[in-house]
Amino acid sequence: MSKAVNSSLKTAMKGTALVFAGMVGSQLLWFVTRLLIVKNLSKEDLGIYSLLVAIVSVIAPLATLGLWEGSTRYISIFLGQGRTQDAVAVQRSSLWIGWITGVGACAVMFLLSGVLAGYVFYKPELSVPLMVISFFIPAFVMSHILSAVVRGYGDIRPKVYFMDVGQPFLFLALLCFILLSRIPFITIIYAYVFSMLAMFVLIARYGYRKTGMIPFVCRESGGHVGELLKFSVPVLSLDVMFLIFRWTDTLMLGRYGSAEEVGVYSVSVSLAAFLIFPLLALDTVYMPVAGELFAKKRMTDLTRTYQVLTKWIFALTLPLFFILFFFPEMTITFLFGERFVNSALPLRILSIGFLFDAFVGTNAVLLLVMGFSKAVMKVAVCGTALNIVLNYVLIKHVGLGMEGAALASTGSFLAIGLGYSFVLYRSSGIHLFTTGYLKPVIVSALIGAAIYAAAKSLPLYPWMLPVYFMLYICGYLASLILTRSVDDEDVFLFGEIMSRAGVAPETTRRIIARIYKRNEGKINAG
Repeated sequence: MSKAVNSSLKTAMKGTALVFAGMVGSQLLWFVTRLLIVKNLSKEDLGIYSLLVAIVSVIAPLATLGLWEGSTRYISIFLGQGRTQDAVAVQRSSLWIGWITGVGACAVMFLLSGVLAGYVFYKPELSVPLMVISFFIPAFVMSHILSAVVRGYGDIRPKVYFMDVGQPFLFLALLCFILLSRIPFITIIYAYVFSMLAMFVLIARYGYRKTGMIPFVCRESGGHVGELLKFSVPVLSLDVMFLIFRWTDTLMLGRYGSAEEVGVYSVSVSLAAFLIFPLLALDTVYMPVAGELFAKKRMTDLTRTYQVLTKWIFALTLPLFFILFFFPEMTITFLFGERFVNSALPLRILSIGFLFDAFVGTNAVLLLVMGFSKAVMKVAVCGTALNIVLNYVLIKHVGLGMEGAALASTGSFLAIGLGYSFVLYRSSGIHLFTTGYLKPVIVSALIGAAIYAAAKSLPLYPWMLPVYFMLYICGYLASLILTRSVDDEDVFLFGEIMSRAGVAPETTRRIIARIYKRNEGKINAG
């Protein structure tokens, strides 16, 4: 294993660990929030809430224009070159653009709330909540841009502390107070908006102390706006793709189905989304690692880093997929109650799509690093169009409802993943189809099917889920060993993880030596 791969894996693991911890904390908080909302709201109110969240979750990120990546990139580059004034100019331009797009999107949504409620979603009761939640947009846009600016100065903590953890924690606290006080439903929407406004204030204070920037005093700096948008807008296509995949099915159900259907379907989406977070954590920190290797023309090291990290991310995703795919009814009943058991089949379908996305890994990031942003945009646009068409046909014309929405999303995930992988292989020869990656995947699938077959012959009690979960993990680890699918890079990462967990390097070496029955002197555990 080369020193470049060693260093890159170490850097990626360190950054991914912090981001992943933030994502795990965020999703746990949002999951508890979802549990409280599901258990205390009617299916109709749950559907309205899910529609509102879907609408702002599409509009607000679009209003950032991809500056989350662009401002970070240019500020870090200019600071590295000692061009502090240029970095400040990018900072001001980013804030200036953010205020224009954020406030503009808020105004448009506020003014058109009646039209959207009555003529797009055919639900007049949406009108007032849409007016309220429109104020979420500028707070979201500015919070993301502020955290991106600070990230450009080498500090990713605001994103993790405030955006990933702070906002859901505050919203959860407010939600508990609202539910205990039995305040009307609209108050939940006010709390949702207030939680983001509070994070904007906190991030602005943090950014002022870190960089001296004042978000309310910004102007177009006369330079770098074109560069910012030229880089950021293509990157935005990736975010658009994810947003469309994440929310088009919900929005289409909101238009052509009932609010109750939207509420039930939101349960399957919230569970299946857990499968994508290991990959999203890696995406956040992988670009600078891959960029450094590509700039030094170390294509072999770049390929191995991509393959090894994807294998580990996929390994983290598999156990949860096993539970969601093979035991969806049991999982939903255990968490949300029997009234939402109809979301079991959509959950099973969606799980396949999210798993495949983890299987192909960070192929889109690699394409961006290598300068194929136009190809990324073309694939994303085609996948987005396919997703919209499939949702429209399967939900409205075929009448499959929730199942149609899930099939449309999964089909689009498969098309996008294959498209990126094809472009990546054709342009660079990089691929994931190594025996060390595919053998344990096939064996683990057989193990999962065997455990499920055995479980079906027994009474299915919810308390047995952890037992099946641990059995599958043990079976997957055994498949790695039996198929000899662990490489030197895997051993290095294992050693790093054990070291961070407080396990002595000598103990780690003995564990690996016993597994492989090799001499300890021949094993490099980091």
